[in-house]
Amino acid sequence: MLHFMMDAYDTIEENANNLMTVNECLVRIAESLKLKSVMPPFLVPYYYSKHMEDGGISAFMLFEGGHITIHTFPFRACYFVDIMSDDFFSISEAEHELLSMLNAKTVKTYSLDRRTTADMVEPSHDPSIDFGPHYMITVCDTEMTMDWIYKWLDTLAPKINMEAITRPYVIYSTVNDPKYISGVLVVAQSHVAVHYNIAEKMAYIDIFSCSFLKNEHIESVLKDSFGDKASYKLYVRGSKHEYSYQNSDARSEMFAHWQKLKID
Repeated sequence: MLHFMMDAYDTIEENANNLMTVNECLVRIAESLKLKSVMPPFLVPYYYSKHMEDGGISAFMLFEGGHITIHTFPFRACYFVDIMSDDFFSISEAEHELLSMLNAKTVKTYSLDRRTTADMVEPSHDPSIDFGPHYMITVCDTEMTMDWIYKWLDTLAPKINMEAITRPYVIYSTVNDPKYISGVLVVAQSHVAVHYNIAEKMAYIDIFSCSFLKNEHIESVLKDSFGDKASYKLYVRGSKHEYSYQNSDARSEMFAHWQKLKID
């Protein structure tokens, strides 16, 4: 169960702000890495946030027991990608495909095996500069149904101070004899994902936020939902200040467009 993450800065704003480019990026990554999707790309434009810099595109595609998510921040000139799969894929190829579609001057990558479990890693962070936390949760010996996953995702956001911008999307990995039930909730420029292995009774959950969450809120939700069956790691990703704008005229034009969207 490989999970690859990429945080990219100094991007070309037009690409990160283009729905067709982000859609094509998802399709090309899946094809290049030979990851068979169980649904077409799902894209959510998000330009009605309280702060201009939080605007952008959130997109995802589901595999059997995994996903690709892309969250772009054109005004910050950065984007964040997760690729998780039960099948092996080339990390170098993933990075190559991403950068060929969504250029970036500075890239930070991480990878880990989600089948290993560990207690939470308490990071040192500064909420004024860090983008936010990524909780990676493993739940063993648990019973989940499609209905349970939907209801859990649908009620999660307000419990942990997140803003949902879609309703949950929950799907069996195949029509006949599915191996996984997967669910995604898109929140303000980030996401919550659940992949439940039916035979193994094991779930892999991601909670990725654009702002810092209180650990006690996460712990409370996990305790209420799974008792002592959940273990998790916490990764700190991104920085609000690790960006630069190459074209001030383009930035001004984007800001004017954002203001118009807010007024309309």
